[in-house]
Amino acid sequence: MANINSLDETTDKSKQLGVHSWLSFCLPAICAGTLMAVALLLAISCSRKSDQPAAKTNATASPAVASPAPSAGSPMVAKAKKIKRHRPPNATYVNSQYGISFSYPRKYSLQVAGEPSSMLRTTNFVRAGAIGITSLELPGDAYPQTNYSSASLSVSINPALTAEECVLFPANTSSPDQMRPESVKLGGNEFTAVEQTAEAPEHRFDRKYFHLFTNRACYEFAMEVETSIKVDESFAPLDRDKVFERLEKIVASARIKQVELPQTLLEAAKSGAAPARTSVDSTVEKSRAVPAEQK
Repeated sequence: MANINSLDETTDKSKQLGVHSWLSFCLPAICAGTLMAVALLLAISCSRKSDQPAAKTNATASPAVASPAPSAGSPMVAKAKKIKRHRPPNATYVNSQYGISFSYPRKYSLQVAGEPSSMLRTTNFVRAGAIGITSLELPGDAYPQTNYSSASLSVSINPALTAEECVLFPANTSSPDQMRPESVKLGGNEFTAVEQTAEAPEHRFDRKYFHLFTNRACYEFAMEVETSIKVDESFAPLDRDKVFERLEKIVASARIKQVELPQTLLEAAKSGAAPARTSVDSTVEKSRAVPAEQK
């Protein structure tokens, strides 16, 4: 009986020792696992909370705001205004056949050879054979409230003249106070010039002729200012010198290049059968800005 009791006590002690050994071994692991699980749950909970505002923010900013379509009654956007380009006040006449060019105010009337017009004035060469190149005429209202009638500038060439004949001018018997030819430099050219005056029953004609020999021909720039001599107290006398100054500025801009004139013109000039006018296909007009004093 005593043995049985001792055996039971031994068994109970063994069970207690087994329980204690299991608790001492597993309890720390259980606590550590529990702590790790709690920490993990806390971390997941915090991360979810931190992600929620960002998600809300992104969800708020994601939809694109559509621009409202213009209604039928709304004003349309104004179109860009077109830039208005102003034409330069002066143009340039170029004639490649005779090698001549000059600038002139665009408001003047330009007439080229070959076109029927009374603007191609009478030339002032000592021999026949003149060829009209071009002519300019000032506007009829260029000098209001004066006795101004008209003013023009004609350009001609005479291939029948020699250099000695180019400096000569026919005598003007109707002008007793005719000036003798003199050397005048306008721009880059040296001209031989003369001034003449003629009168009609109701008009006076003041003329200036400028001759230059080059390209084996005599070039002429002829100016004419016509005024009325009819007595009219409402009109002031025209200052002819101012008109000539404007025309002389055009002549001063003239450039004459060295060119070979058509052989037909030279042969016709030698035979004395040079035409009074020719049609110049190479004559063109182009715009070009020039100094203000050329206006």
